[in-house]
Amino acid sequence: MASSQEKRHRSIFELPSNYFDSCRLLPSPHSSLPDHHTQTLQPPSNDAVDDIQNAVVSGPRLTCNTCKAHFDSLQDQRSHFKSDIHRFNVKLTIAGKNIVKEEDFEDLTSDFVKDYDVSSISGSESDDDDDSENESRSQNLVPNKSGISLKQKLFVSLQTGQRVSVWKSLIMNVSENVVYEDEQVQKNLVERLKSLTVEPSDKTRLRIVLLASGGHFAGCVFDGDTVVAHKTFHRYVVRAKAGKKQSAKDASGRTVHSAGASLRRYNELALKKEVHELLTAWRPYFDASICIFIHAPSSSRELLYDGEKPCFTNPQCVRNIAMIVRRPTLREAKRIYGQLTLVSYEADEKEILQSNQQDGVPIRKAKRNGAPTVSKVDIAGLDENDKAEVCSSNQNDEPLILSDDISENELPVISTPLHQAAQSGDSEKVMELLEQGLDPCVKDERGRTPYMLAPDKEVRNTFRRFMASNLDKWDWNAAKVPSALTKEMEESQAAKQAEKDAKRKARAKELKKLRKAKEKKAQAEAAEKQKIASTSATGQSQSKSGVKLSKAEELKRAQDAEREKRAAAAERRMAALKIQASNSTTSANNSGLDGDILCSCCNSSLAGKVPFHRYNYKYCSTSCMHVHKEILEDG
Repeated sequence: MASSQEKRHRSIFELPSNYFDSCRLLPSPHSSLPDHHTQTLQPPSNDAVDDIQNAVVSGPRLTCNTCKAHFDSLQDQRSHFKSDIHRFNVKLTIAGKNIVKEEDFEDLTSDFVKDYDVSSISGSESDDDDDSENESRSQNLVPNKSGISLKQKLFVSLQTGQRVSVWKSLIMNVSENVVYEDEQVQKNLVERLKSLTVEPSDKTRLRIVLLASGGHFAGCVFDGDTVVAHKTFHRYVVRAKAGKKQSAKDASGRTVHSAGASLRRYNELALKKEVHELLTAWRPYFDASICIFIHAPSSSRELLYDGEKPCFTNPQCVRNIAMIVRRPTLREAKRIYGQLTLVSYEADEKEILQSNQQDGVPIRKAKRNGAPTVSKVDIAGLDENDKAEVCSSNQNDEPLILSDDISENELPVISTPLHQAAQSGDSEKVMELLEQGLDPCVKDERGRTPYMLAPDKEVRNTFRRFMASNLDKWDWNAAKVPSALTKEMEESQAAKQAEKDAKRKARAKELKKLRKAKEKKAQAEAAEKQKIASTSATGQSQSKSGVKLSKAEELKRAQDAEREKRAAAAERRMAALKIQASNSTTSANNSGLDGDILCSCCNSSLAGKVPFHRYNYKYCSTSCMHVHKEILEDG
């Protein structure tokens, strides 16, 4: 058996140059080798054969206690646990009904399922007939979680008998297919794998990862395992909790003219410009690249493409990333590249059986000693199907094998009481558990510490207060507690908060006074308008009801107005004559002066003044302009 150092997952650039010597490509990780190739491999020793036979004989039985089925391999058993018939029989067992055999499962109808009344324990809340139809599907239609990765990987059998897998996109283009019966194709692919193990790090064979999604962009250039260049961008282009970019919403016909929508439209154009400028600057890297891994779903593809034309050179090296990609960041780009260049070790049947034998022995001993095989906490961590499997196994008094459904390393991690207290928001319970010595650095199955599960500030402050009094007790950085909270800090924060509250109250009081003053002013203006309106209405009524003036009085008023007009005209003429007389006396004295700097009406000097113009005349004031106008009109 190979050592653990050889079996660990490693980057393809860390492998020795003879790693892929005398290897063979396989369609799947559990495919058998051809006879002519099996003869070229070294035959196993007698001790190894005895070990395998003993492992098979002494290994645990691969069965399903619910469906009363037996299996030849662990892979078949796991596939059965994921099938529809197993889930259906588990529901029937819980309901106290008889199980259904596999050959009769495909003939079931929705009426049959309804008669057995299993809809009440279904995992879905829908009561539609589609649920019964989904349950009656055959086992072959159950999707395999690893089905996508199996199609996207190459499986290799090494000369040592080990089986490893690599991603096809690392050495193959999208248009290439693998023909496992063609020796020339296999030889060509093996030579490509060998060339990667001896590839020089001279920046002549680069690989580029480009990720774009939801306003995020990440680009990274690799030379082997070394990062040559990287760049990330982020722009606000998607409204929170609304989904889709602003351009996609505009394309649907509903154009919004809000400030946020305008900002998102601008950011989309800005992000596109930034990415295009980066791709242009990285042209030497693209020219030297042999692989360009791209992830740009839906509308994010226009960041990398101008229509059908890519915005970078060497487009024949483009390969899509056939795995789940999270938010595009530098860390995510490194993770994706690490997965694509990873050589994964595939376990064979011998090791699976030996691991099952080792896992099954202590369980049988615990059963014989009278100890329960699975505790209440372990059962609480399992899902509904696994609980039914445990109950069915215990009823038949057969040994429980944890590796039947999931391996020991894949069992869910049970959170500690400190996790539960922090998540429930019980600060007193959290302090009590911390004082009892529970470790705040322990992480749950999702890698979260108790502090990260705290829903409110008071619970988080409890961790910080305990940290202030026990700085050296735990690794608080690992517990994700940011800083200690002392009494002095709390007092200071309380004083600042009180000051803020006082200012807020004063401001509210001031605003209340201003609001009352505005209301009084508005009321006064409304009363004044109402008074004016009533006065005008009274005057109109009086004018309508008053006695009409006589014709003589009207004629007298007209004559008085005409007399006043004539008197005003005479006064203007007299003033004009006086002005002309004064002009004649001053014309001799000012004969040496230029006429353009004198007022055309009063002949005063315009030096240092900005004159008023009317036609070709200049005036020192508007009154002179009006008087001179009337003089000219009177003639």
